[in-house]
Amino acid sequence: MDIRILGTAACIGQPGLTTCLLLGQDTLLDCGTGCGSLAAEEMLRLRRVLLTHSHIDHCGLLPLLADVHACLRGPGLDVYAHEATLDALREHVFNGCIWPDYTRQPAPDAPWLRLKPVDVGDTVALEDGLATALPAEHSVPALGWLIEGPWRALAFSGDSAPCPAFWQRLAGTPALTDVICEVTYSDERLHDAQQQARMVPALLGSLLPQLPANVHLWLTHIDPSCREAVMQQMLNRCPPGMHTCLLKEGTLIEL
Repeated sequence: MDIRILGTAACIGQPGLTTCLLLGQDTLLDCGTGCGSLAAEEMLRLRRVLLTHSHIDHCGLLPLLADVHACLRGPGLDVYAHEATLDALREHVFNGCIWPDYTRQPAPDAPWLRLKPVDVGDTVALEDGLATALPAEHSVPALGWLIEGPWRALAFSGDSAPCPAFWQRLAGTPALTDVICEVTYSDERLHDAQQQARMVPALLGSLLPQLPANVHLWLTHIDPSCREAVMQQMLNRCPPGMHTCLLKEGTLIEL
């Protein structure tokens, strides 16, 4: 399974596209503005979307993606997320005011968007692998995701403060080779991170010894104003030998 990175930024503004990963050809992990880089034909191949949480930089293009399937008579999409995330989408987005209610159109029993609640430990079958919902701690209910391919596994923290249960789960995953982790702020902005339930290098660095030594650590969602500081601080805090780099749009990770 190939994972193609479509968006990694904490905010928009070229070259920034917000969080979206393409798993194979038919699954998105989050649906930020990075989704907009897909051609319509690629959007119509999508069958499911896995969401980490309800913030707009992670699900903001879901309404327009649903519209592509509706306008071009695609198969529609299964959307997997925490029940609270799905409730937020129903109430605040697909409500007939902000956007048509594609969770009930064209018919309540056959909508373009089929909302499917998941909780920690639940699994979703993929075309060439398996996705498992992982715990996360954010300012709204959130999940991380473990993506297991034929040979390797990748974990994605989503937006999250340090979550011991997430890292304990990774420590028990022998096939884990890649971890994508949000690190929004530098250590100097620890107070901001704690208020928003986010990560800084000092917090993340204390968790990394739990990971296998050969894990490739990808850093994402970095605030543009402190990108250089975050990268330098992470390089100083990573265990010796751990491959650490900035996740970029266009990166391809093979599982």
